[in-house]
Order: sequence, then structure tokens, then C-alpha cells
Amino acid sequence: MTTKLQRTVGKRFDAAAATYDKHAAIQWSVARRLLWEIEKNPAPKRILEIGCGTGLLTEQLRERFPRAEVHALDIAPAMVAHARERWHGAARVRWHVADVRRYQPAGHFDLVVSSCALHWVEPLAPVLRKILRWLKPRGRFVAAIMLRGTLAELHAARRRVAPHKPVLHALPSFPTIEAFARRAGFATLTARRHKALIALPSARALLTMLHEQGLTGGPVAGSGRPLTRSELQQLVADYEKHFPARRSGVRATFRVAYLAAQKA
Repeated sequence: MTTKLQRTVGKRFDAAAATYDKHAAIQWSVARRLLWEIEKNPAPKRILEIGCGTGLLTEQLRERFPRAEVHALDIAPAMVAHARERWHGAARVRWHVADVRRYQPAGHFDLVVSSCALHWVEPLAPVLRKILRWLKPRGRFVAAIMLRGTLAELHAARRRVAPHKPVLHALPSFPTIEAFARRAGFATLTARRHKALIALPSARALLTMLHEQGLTGGPVAGSGRPLTRSELQQLVADYEKHFPARRSGVRATFRVAYLAAQKA
């Protein structure tokens, strides 16, 4: 059964399919780190990408591994439609609209990869066990997962301005992600975390970025009760007061877990 979280996330990302890419600097940075990890090993022949979104990482996988068959999966139909149109006619790419928890692939994979997507999946532990089963012997799982502490500044400002409207959902912690991955049964696992700071012109620019990525009003940024215009104005003022960037504008924190695992 699709949970309320998955339904909400799917709808929010569907609505943001056309504007997602222009604000995807963090996603690009994370994808490059994953590609560096993937390229340390022999080229995969069959790849599953979980949470392909608009195809940012899919494109890189296709270009770096032109002989590989890439299966790109996402829960948001509009995201997949956008990616399919963007890469129309891309050889050896197969697009799938599905919830990863119910997805049943035909065959096994040399590589399962996911960038900035699995933090939306609940429960995650069974999906990691499924991924292990989907891999060929010595197949690899490489993933980046957003962690608790991402957008900490925004959450702090919101708590001060609207404590009666707490967010609905918390991102997973690094110890939780690492424990789930270790218990899944991979033969080897490397787990590390990374903190990235970005600067934006203003708090309003941050809110626009999140809105056009489908994140405002969602379970991590919203409470189910929208902030009023007055509360939004207070939020912007509070954010700019407490979280200036070094030179100008404001800062925002993103925390990411990177996993690299292999099947026996």
C-alpha cells in the first residue's frame, strides 16, 4: 500500500516537474559524487536507478556507460514523462512509473543506484533487502540519501515563527540509515556523511527554490497547515537575521549519507 508520505511526495514532485532542474545544484553535486564512486569499478551492463526524477543522473549514466541497459524508476508520473520527453529516443533506457516498494524487476542488475530519493521511502529497511535480492552476485548498490539536519536553518526559523505548525515528517538520521544498510545483508558496506552549505540571495530565493522543486508544503517542509502571509513574512525576516551567508544573502545546509555496498 502506498503511504500518505509517498502519495504526497509523488504529487508534489509531479507539480514541480517543469521547474525542478533549474534549482538542482545540490542534486547535480550529489550525482557527481555518486558517479565518482561508480566509476571506481568495472562498467555495469544492467543498471536500475531508483528515483530518477527528471533524468539528471540518468543522462550521466547513459553517457558514461553507453553499452549498459538503464532502467529508470520514479513514483511521480510527470517527472518520468518529463525525463522521457527530454531524452526521447535514448538508446537502452527503460522508463518505469512505480513505487519502489512494489516494483518487481525482470532480471537482476550489476548496479542499483539512487540519488536523493530513498529518504522519502517508508519503511526503508525492507526496500534495502529487496535491492540486495535484485543484484547479481558481486553487484553493487550506490546511493545518496538526504539526512536529518538538511535545511536546519529553515526548520529553526519556522519553529520560532510558527511553533504551533510543526513539520509532519523528519528525514532519517545517519545512524538509522547505516544500521538499515548493515542489517540488509550486503557483503561489504561503506557509509559516510557529508555536509554542504549553499548561499542564496535571500530567504525568499530559498523558498522559491524549494517550491519549484516540489518541497514546500510537503511533509518535510509543511505541517498540513500553510503558513499565513504574515507568518511567511516573519519567517523570511527571522531567517535573514539568524542565517546570513559569509559574503551576502543567506546560507542553507544539506546533509547527505553516501552508501557503497556490494553483494557477496
